[in-house]
Amino acid sequence: MIQIETGWLLLIPIFFGLGWLASRWDLRLEARQDERERLKQQRSTFKGLNLLLNEQPDQAIETLVKVAQLDPETVDLHFSLGNLFRRRGETERAIRVHQHLANREDLKPRDRDHAAYELGRDFLRAGLLDRAEASLNQVGAGKYAIPAKESLLEMYQVEKDWKKAIIAANELQGLQDKSHQLEIAQFYCEIAQEALRRADFPEAEGAIHHALSAIPNHARALILQGDFYLANERPQQAIDVWAIVARENPAYMHLVADRWMAAHHAVNQVNLGLDQLLALLKTQAIGELLDIVHKHMMQIRGAQAAEVMLVDVMQHSPTLSALSKLAETRLALAEVTGPETRVADLKSTLGLLKQRTTALARYTCGNCGFRARRFYWQCPGCNHWEAYSPRRTEGAVPSGPSM
Repeated sequence: MIQIETGWLLLIPIFFGLGWLASRWDLRLEARQDERERLKQQRSTFKGLNLLLNEQPDQAIETLVKVAQLDPETVDLHFSLGNLFRRRGETERAIRVHQHLANREDLKPRDRDHAAYELGRDFLRAGLLDRAEASLNQVGAGKYAIPAKESLLEMYQVEKDWKKAIIAANELQGLQDKSHQLEIAQFYCEIAQEALRRADFPEAEGAIHHALSAIPNHARALILQGDFYLANERPQQAIDVWAIVARENPAYMHLVADRWMAAHHAVNQVNLGLDQLLALLKTQAIGELLDIVHKHMMQIRGAQAAEVMLVDVMQHSPTLSALSKLAETRLALAEVTGPETRVADLKSTLGLLKQRTTALARYTCGNCGFRARRFYWQCPGCNHWEAYSPRRTEGAVPSGPSM
């Protein structure tokens, strides 16, 4: 039997104690190293933020990239870097950052949804719409579900994919306490308008029906329904539908006034149609309706009747446009009966008035202030629907974009 000396047994606890002390020392050294790394990251992060505040984004990006390289697990920092790249227009770098996050298996579901959402926005910024759609559709039902659907809705409108836009708008309604019926009605109107251009009357009729279901007596849907009847040689039904517009939304009648007269001509009731438009001028004389009524008045009843009408308009709704039309009418009369000096004076007056009215702001978006000479259902500036007032304005041209 092996004999173990008592002295060796006494060395065992000593060796154990030395090992324990060594492990504690290693832990302390590791903690100190971690603390130095943490402080280094903290200083670099603060340095990057300071550079951002001092409007030095290039140096800030370099500093924050170094921090991300020191600790690849910093998810929030990677999101910040990706967004910073995108704002700087460096979409390729933003895509790489967000793709790296989206491909990580250790991400929480919320962070994975965030990465998919940000990646979709990157692709949108880069114009890669198919990839943007695929990425945004990967976002689950969480914090980023609503902004992802909003981005999809915006993208479908840019693409003019109205059927997908309707689906996205309906899904948004299910996620938030906000109605999108107005947009849905407009999307169906876009489908109907395109179908009427193609003479696809069944699709046009169905889309108009859906638009009116979304918003009963919607002005644009009723206008398109009248166009549908007129295209199918049913002028009386077109008149009946447009009469609802005249009663419920008279400010939009300038959009259909010419076709209104065409429908009345088809049923041999031109004077009745003109009288009904004249009645609307009592409240709608400011805008294009006056121009259209004046044109038909000159054609049907002559310049003298048009002059009487314009004098009446100037008494209750005086505008430069009405004054210009009055000068135009009196010039037409003077060219037949008046002396040459009066004709010359009226031509000078009319020239000045037309120059002035041409420079006036016409339609202004109530959301972004974008101005245009023609009426739009969707603002070209901010893409909001029905943001334009149907009434044409006159006066000083405000600062801001126009077309």
